[in-house]
Amino acid sequence: MHFLAQDEANFLETKLRRQMVSQPTPKLVLYYESGERDYSDAANAITASIGDFTEANLHFAFCVSGDGWNEGTATNERWSRYRRWRGANGENRRLYDAPGHQFEPGEAEELSKVIEFALQLGWDALVAAEPGRQLLLLSHDDRIEIYRGFEWPSLAEKLIRLGYWRRQ
Repeated sequence: MHFLAQDEANFLETKLRRQMVSQPTPKLVLYYESGERDYSDAANAITASIGDFTEANLHFAFCVSGDGWNEGTATNERWSRYRRWRGANGENRRLYDAPGHQFEPGEAEELSKVIEFALQLGWDALVAAEPGRQLLLLSHDDRIEIYRGFEWPSLAEKLIRLGYWRRQ
């Protein structure tokens, strides 16, 4: 796993958003009730739905509370856990400065962890994986949009069974 600097991550975001425009209607939109909960089962289900990947990316795009390095989030335990996780993985730049998270084959556990952080912290984030040009959007307003891949029919069932996800 490694982190992509802002310029490289922005290039990836532009490419992924172009793919979204080419398929303007998501195959699936689910909503969830955010809160102080354990999102690990949801993150694991999302990661498992990718299957074996040759490369996966999570691009942080936005969060209402910023990137976790400002004064208001300095003492927030969820942001502190994320900053410690980043540091333990050799990354000490701000999230704004290195918003891309790139994963190689065999790093599904790490991908799942960063998806869990994205759900906990309320990020807008793009998740993409190869093969298959899989693409989904996590939204800070408690929504997931799947544009392609992610075994979306079975993923929807698994997330809904968790009890806090629903279709519109």
